[in-house]
Amino acid sequence: MNQYADGNRASVIRDVNGELKPFGVRIDDLIDDTDLSANVLMMPGDILIIPDAYF
Repeated sequence: MNQYADGNRASVIRDVNGELKPFGVRIDDLIDDTDLSANVLMMPGDILIIPDAYF
């Protein structure tokens, strides 16, 4: 993560029964605050998207 990434707006795209479903992920909370409730189990085929931060 760098200053240009917005980790708390990240999402995981997962194939669920042939349909792609997004799940929100709070990466900044997980890393900075050690908030384990923000942890997400990654599965094979998952796509992690981390958007740019707004300034």
